[in-house]
This record gives sequence, C-alpha cells and structure tokens, in this order.
Amino acid sequence: MKTSLSFKLAFRFLNSKRYGALAKFISMASTTGIGVGVCALIIGLSAMNGFEYELNNRVLSLIPGAEVSSYDKTGFYNLEGEVKALEKAPNIKAVSPAVSLNGAFSFGANFAPAMVIGIDPVNEKKVIDLERFMDCKTDILNEAEAEPLVIIGHGIAKKLNIKKGDELNLSAIDAKTNSDGLGSMVVKTFKVAGFFKTGGQIDNNFAFINIKEAVALSALRAPNTIHVKVSNMLEAREIINTALATLPEPCDGTTWIDSQGKLYSDINMIRQIMYLAMILVISVACFNIVSNLVMAVSEKRHEIAILMTMGAKKALIIKSFTLMGVFSAIKGCIYGGVTGSLLSLCIPYVTSHFKDWFGIELLNEDIYFINFVPSRLMISDVLIVVGCAIVMSFIASIYPAIKASKIDPAQELNL
Repeated sequence: MKTSLSFKLAFRFLNSKRYGALAKFISMASTTGIGVGVCALIIGLSAMNGFEYELNNRVLSLIPGAEVSSYDKTGFYNLEGEVKALEKAPNIKAVSPAVSLNGAFSFGANFAPAMVIGIDPVNEKKVIDLERFMDCKTDILNEAEAEPLVIIGHGIAKKLNIKKGDELNLSAIDAKTNSDGLGSMVVKTFKVAGFFKTGGQIDNNFAFINIKEAVALSALRAPNTIHVKVSNMLEAREIINTALATLPEPCDGTTWIDSQGKLYSDINMIRQIMYLAMILVISVACFNIVSNLVMAVSEKRHEIAILMTMGAKKALIIKSFTLMGVFSAIKGCIYGGVTGSLLSLCIPYVTSHFKDWFGIELLNEDIYFINFVPSRLMISDVLIVVGCAIVMSFIASIYPAIKASKIDPAQELNL
C-alpha cells in the first residue's frame, strides 16, 4: 500500500499543473538530455558493432587466420611434410598451399598493381570464404583454357576498365636471380574469369589465379606460402607459434593480427571510449535531474508538510521524490532508446546512398575496408545504456529526496 502511494505521489508531483515555468523547463531539459545521451550512445555502440561485424564478415573472410611462409625464396623443400604437420597441430582446422607474389596488371593503356595469390581452388575454400563475394566459382580456375584464368577484385577491374572475358597482361618478378642480383620480369596473358566485391580496400589489392600458374610464373620450386584456418581468430598468434615448432623446416608465421589487428584494436578502443562517454553524458543529464528535484522540493514544501502532518513517514517522502527522478529518466530512456534504435537500423542505408544523394563520400573505399558506415544493433547494448541511465538517475535523486524528508511541517504551515 505504501509503495502504491509513493508511486501515486511521484506521478502527481511530476505532472502537477502548479509547476513553475522554470521548473518545467528544467524537467524537460533533464528528460531531453537523458534521451539525447541514450540515443547517441546506442547509435555509437551500434556503429562499433557494425565495424567489428564487417571486419569479421568481409576482411577476415578473404584473409586466412594465419600464413606460414618459407624462408627459402624458391619455396618449401618439403611441402607435403609441412602440410601434414600443420594438419596435425592443435587448433588448426584446415590448410591450403598458396603462392603470394607482387605483380601488376595492364590492359591497353591502363595499369594497376596487385597482390596475386595462387590458390588451390578445392583446398582454399576450406580456409577462407571466397565464393561468397564472387560472381563465379573458384573451381573455374582449374578449367583448361587457351589462356589461364584470373579472378580480379572489383577495384582493380574498375581501374583497368575491363569486363569478364577480357584478356590482360600480368607482369611479375620471378624467383630466379641474375648475376647482377636482380630478378627478371615475366609477363603472361590471363583471361578474366570473374570478379569479387567486398566493398572495401581488398577489392583494390587482390587477384586470384591457379596455384600451378603462379608457381610457373614466379619460377618457384614449390609454393612458398601455406594458408591456415585456426579455431579461434583471437588466439591465432599463439596457435601458429605452437604449430611452427612442429614443422620439419624453419618457417615464418604471420597472422591476420599483423595486417588487420590494429584496426580491430582501434574498434575495441573506441568502444571503451563510448562506454566512458556514456557515463559522462548521462552524468551531465543527471545533474539536471538533481536541479529539477531541488526546485520541485522548494515548490512543494507546503504539500510535503501537509502529508507529514497527516502521518506520512519520511521514508514515503524519500520514495516519492526518488521515483519522481527515476520516472523522468525512464521517460527520457524510452524516447532516446526508440529513436536511437530506429536511427541505428537506418544508418547503413543512408550512408551507403549518401554520395548519390549529396555528392559527399563519407568513407573512401580506397582507404577503409568498407565504403559506408555499418550498424549492428544489439539488445544487450540498449539494455546496458538504459540500465546505467536509470541507475545513475536513481542515485542522483536520493539527495533531493532526503532534503524533502527533512522539511519541518510546523514551520512550513505557520508561514
């Protein structure tokens, strides 16, 4: 019964028509401040979730968790032994030999550098998810054609202005060393079998050919790289270091963390900054709640005195004014939570069409791994933000509520 009465009093005080203009403005400001803070934080955290998801979904789909490279420039001496040792190593799910070489494509007067990866189409699919972003199957690289086939990134194709079926030249340096210490340039013609598009920087850098063609082009004795799929991407460095100790010949191991780890760390750092910003923004809004309740107590001193003469306990007064502050916070959280959630769902669509609508490119895909601002709304983030806002508002409401309970009824009613 007492709890019910404290709720009724809190609602009555909050919606009182006798509220002064300044008190109403401060009440509206506190509710709006919390709403804006909650909205901004939900959008920010959703964007961080989106960047992390796109990093895993796009970049890491085309980059193996780890790579084992031969120290010898001509490739592995015992490729079969290396592969078997890696397959037996703990926490390694799949391996695939590959050839990595730097080259440049030319088509007419157009020129584009690229990292050319020679892959085994069958085994490579077990390590990285290539075909999800391709308009063809990787098995097409095994087909016998008059000219060997290549699958090119959309960014490279755009620079060269080519289409499927066009023939272009690939220039690369082979592994043989001349007497002057320099490798010789090799040029070979390839036919475009298809394209892949991730919507990011990888489209401008990568191209895939058959591993046999890559070995022949670079004059290697055997493949010089083995792509590795690990069970846990966050523990890739430890897993590959353990595996390297079991290999028949000395090798160098690198992981996705070496190439993309800084981006992943930046995303997590910004997420932590967003949580800190959440505390600061909501704290500022809670100061408005304190100001609002202090003014409410000043305006309701007479009503509080009457309640106390009628037998209301101090605990009831404290509960009522504390709930009054919490209700203001809940109102702001509802507005901010709904608005932030809706905007988070709309951000990817709006930012992906921003250039078409306003001629402004928010993210340059030549620099970033995507060309739009991603967003991934998570209920847990919404609950954390709303929960923190309500808890901090509750704490901020305690002081004015205690002040209200200390009013002397006799003094107030004699005025």
